[in-house]
Amino acid sequence: MFCRIFQPMEAYNLDTFKALDRYRYLRSNFIAAYHGGSTQHRKRDLGPLRRRGYIAAPEQQKNSANYRYSPRVYELASKGKVELLAHGTTPTSWRESRQFWHQLMIADIVMSFEIACKERGLQFRHRTDIIGAQPLQFTSSISHQFSKHMEHYDGALQPDELFAINNTHFVLEADRQHEPITRPTLNTSSYLRKILQYRAVLKSGSYKDLIPNMMVINITTSPTHAKNIQTFMLEALRMSSSALLFKGIEILGSRDSYPQPLIHLLDEPFQRVGHPDFIISKET
Repeated sequence: MFCRIFQPMEAYNLDTFKALDRYRYLRSNFIAAYHGGSTQHRKRDLGPLRRRGYIAAPEQQKNSANYRYSPRVYELASKGKVELLAHGTTPTSWRESRQFWHQLMIADIVMSFEIACKERGLQFRHRTDIIGAQPLQFTSSISHQFSKHMEHYDGALQPDELFAINNTHFVLEADRQHEPITRPTLNTSSYLRKILQYRAVLKSGSYKDLIPNMMVINITTSPTHAKNIQTFMLEALRMSSSALLFKGIEILGSRDSYPQPLIHLLDEPFQRVGHPDFIISKET
């Protein structure tokens, strides 16, 4: 029975396992869109994989108002990891500290780009294709004049994710509005600190230790919040940037509804401070 169910779809199942390994969590509708064909058939394919212990459904997803009616979220389970190892792929060791909903937002965004590139015939490379198992972080040294004191901060800048479309490399900051735009110190995370760090990394070119070029995609769960960050850059920091891209997408923060793959991200404008909007499909 096992061979009759799985042998004809072995490569297909392995692609599902690899995708779950890349992103940690994926919604079933995103997995279906990635493979193409009938969405209902693709989603039904996941049931036997779950029942046999190849994939699992994280409990955290039940903390949403529409859980019973939403596409299920899956992650790779122990037998799926064994299957990857048997086919020459070492499973990712994910940090347990990363928040479920934050990681799912990252996956929703980057998998959307991967699906869109697959449909368009554009080259997409995930972080693991670009830097392998190396840590995604950049060295930076920043200073900022607060109202009553000057403060310095030396610490690693750690983007949420990295991917490339054709020859353009993008790092992602996925913001669920859990940290303020500014704080009275640089010792705790804020958008002020991130903006100063990205400015330092871009100016010094320290990112070139990992990648040849870099654009920074900032996606938050509120268009208003995205606009407020840009206003802060312009008015408080007197700063413009051609490399920092901004967009607010409310559906990514909702627990009452759920997103479909955001393939329109390739064609929709991202805002920049002091520069024209950036459309990825036209610039890459």
